[in-house]
This record gives sequence, C-alpha cells and structure tokens, in this order.
Amino acid sequence: MRMNVQKMWMLHDTLFLNENDALKVEEKEVREKVKAVYVGLDEGVDYDLTQVRSDFFGSWIFKAEKEAQGEVDEFNRS
Repeated sequence: MRMNVQKMWMLHDTLFLNENDALKVEEKEVREKVKAVYVGLDEGVDYDLTQVRSDFFGSWIFKAEKEAQGEVDEFNRS
C-alpha cells in the first residue's frame, strides 16, 4: 500500500484537517498550542479525520513537510 502526506493541525493529541476547526476548540489564550503537522496516510483508506486522534498515526506524524515526504517516499519505494 502506498502513502501520501497530509497537512493537518494538532491540538494536544487531536488532529484536524482545518486549522479553524482546531482554533475553535480552545480559548483564545491557548491558540498558540495549535500547530501544523504532516501526517503519512495510506492511499485509498477512507479515514474519519474528524474523529481520529494522533496516537492512531503513531510515528507517521512529522513537524516538517520535507521530513514527512522523505519518510513516505522511502516507505513507498520498499
């Protein structure tokens, strides 16, 4: 199975596809806790990304897009 990289937004241990959805969850004072991450996702799998917690993706969450793409490319070559 091949993987893709998806940019998502993490707040604590929850992932969001949309930054605004993540920002709505917390009070204004803690918005800086919402951060962009890059997640390796299996192609062709229909994730319910409105409910998925970050521990579901294990080691496939990266802070940098370049690092995520490198790991996904290496996985796809094997």
